[in-house]
Amino acid sequence: MNYREARQFLDRFPRFEVKPGLGRIQRLLDAIDRPHLSYSTIHVGGTNGKGSVVAMLGAVLRCAGFRVGRFTSPELIEFRDRIVVNGEWISESDLAAGVTRMAPAIEALGEVPSQFEVIAALAFEHLARSDIELGVIEVGLGGRFDATNVVRPELAVLTNVTLDHRAILGDTVEAIAWEKAGIAKADTPLLVGDVPASVSEIVCAECEKTGAILKTVDGIDVRRLSRNWDSAVFQAKWDGKVRELEIPLIGSAQAGNLRLVLGAIAELRARGFEIPDSVVVEGLRSVQWPGRFEVVRKRPAIVLDGAHNPAAIRALVSDVADLIPNPERRCLLYGTLADKDVDTTLAALRDAFSAIGICASDGPRSLPINRLFEAAQRQFEQISQYHSIAEGIESWMSRANAEDVLVITGSLTVVGEARRWLMEET
Repeated sequence: MNYREARQFLDRFPRFEVKPGLGRIQRLLDAIDRPHLSYSTIHVGGTNGKGSVVAMLGAVLRCAGFRVGRFTSPELIEFRDRIVVNGEWISESDLAAGVTRMAPAIEALGEVPSQFEVIAALAFEHLARSDIELGVIEVGLGGRFDATNVVRPELAVLTNVTLDHRAILGDTVEAIAWEKAGIAKADTPLLVGDVPASVSEIVCAECEKTGAILKTVDGIDVRRLSRNWDSAVFQAKWDGKVRELEIPLIGSAQAGNLRLVLGAIAELRARGFEIPDSVVVEGLRSVQWPGRFEVVRKRPAIVLDGAHNPAAIRALVSDVADLIPNPERRCLLYGTLADKDVDTTLAALRDAFSAIGICASDGPRSLPINRLFEAAQRQFEQISQYHSIAEGIESWMSRANAEDVLVITGSLTVVGEARRWLMEET
């Protein structure tokens, strides 16, 4: 197969159908010699912040001299950016070769796997063939029955638990917590961020049941000292020391993510990984993670933020109020997926924006513009509709002043489409 044929092969499998259970991915990995067990892994789950934690950990570990692989989802810039080794996306030729090798095993399964299961297996195999030492693996959806939950990690991380994917994971935070706590493994540290008491009880129960070692970030204090449009500087009290750490991720949610990263580094050190403080400073300063309060243009500015649930939107609203103090300078372009809590999200955005531009992405899960307009009418008086994300951006740019800021948000699909268009226009 060439790359185009490999992509067509992958598109044969259901992309949005949820297929519970780990049996299919286990049988597929068994058929290709269990590549996911050939290197150490860090497994990162939670509702928000997973990708940022993966990116920060990966950057630090690379600076420490480890050969690091990464698997995240969904793609933001291009399909191949989900599978990365030492900062390099899987090549088109490697992806095609991997699919070609796996095709017979997939056909022999006797049951149609989901597309995510096939891509996860492809990622595990590519990371093994690339001779990585550490794989930083992001949970796709939930945790307990997610295809990535076949790994046997050195460390598992649970960032937080809030309402998201309710149709699949459950209608309560507690139901979702049970799904996400399922990444706990026997004799393995499970590092947990700040969670409500009801969630903590569920996580503790899961750790007791599985024999996982519950760890928290209670002994780590992170305080933001300053930030501008390029980076944020934090003071961190961690591992008995006080350090100043600069990261190019400026969203307020990154303080909590940074606490988890520092906690993870402490756990890895305890398990024998050499990660000096100087490497932590250097690695964090180099981290890149597109689409998370990412400033892609200035004067006038365009900010991309993939916030797609109420908790993430509230963090975005706080950042907008702080970084863009003049409400008249704020503009909003919003699109989302059909399974999201649109009414709660738009009600939160109304606190920061007096008007809204709405659009739909090209993706099949996008909320149709007519339904989005109905929801927007319940919160905003000034609504502009656009046939595409590109049209919305072009319309704003044609009338923007140098001090204006356009915030594009609502889903990673919308943000990814906007980013690709903006990069092509540069």
